[in-house]
Amino acid sequence: MGVAEKKSRLERFAELNRWVTARGGWIVSLPGADPVVVECLPGSTLVGELTEAGYELTSTGEGERIVLGQIVQRFATTSSGMFEAVTTSSTRPTVLTTKHAAIAQWSATRFRNNISFRRRD
Repeated sequence: MGVAEKKSRLERFAELNRWVTARGGWIVSLPGADPVVVECLPGSTLVGELTEAGYELTSTGEGERIVLGQIVQRFATTSSGMFEAVTTSSTRPTVLTTKHAAIAQWSATRFRNNISFRRRD
């Protein structure tokens, strides 16, 4: 494999990784691995989009992962300046919003790729 071919292969993998990441998924296989293993949260459109793109998908199971920003807390200040959690029905202005990691369910899918982006015709 020549340098140009290797670079092109890495570029194609990076392109696929950006595409999957933009849709809320994660490639968990090594760069250039075949098959490619992708994880996504339930309700993600990623599986449908990969199928529409012509990839033949195989489910490889489910699991959990720590995902940032899954828990969002909003706070207002009291008259003494202390922070107090804001309820959903509150009309008080939010002065602080924090996001925490949480454990989320995921499903994994794999597909044959060879990093050439061959699609089912």
